[in-house]
Amino acid sequence: MELEWWKLLGQGARQNPITTAELVEAPNPKAIDPSRSDIPFEEIGAAAGAAIGFATYVWTYPIVWIDGPLPIVDALWFGGLVFNTSKWANFGRKLGKKLDIVEDVLL
Repeated sequence: MELEWWKLLGQGARQNPITTAELVEAPNPKAIDPSRSDIPFEEIGAAAGAAIGFATYVWTYPIVWIDGPLPIVDALWFGGLVFNTSKWANFGRKLGKKLDIVEDVLL
C-alpha cells in the first residue's frame, strides 16, 4: 500500500517529506459552531411584529381615503402607520429576546 501512495504522490513528493506529510495528513473534523445553530428569535420577532403592526393599521386607509384628499390627514395617517409598525416591531423584538434567553438556558 505504501508503494501506491508513492505513485500517487509523484516523484517530487517523495523527495520532500514535508509535502508528503501534508498530503497524507487527514483533515481535522470541524467542530459545530453553536452560533450557527442558534435560531435568531429576536430578528424573527421583530419582523413578525412589524408585519402584524403594518397589517393591522393598513386596513384603516380606506376610511382616510373616503374622507377626501386632504394631504395633512394622509401624512398623519402615514405617521401613525410608521408608529404602529415600529411599536409592534419593538414588541416582537422584546419577545424574541426572551425566547433567545430561554433557548440559551435550555441548550
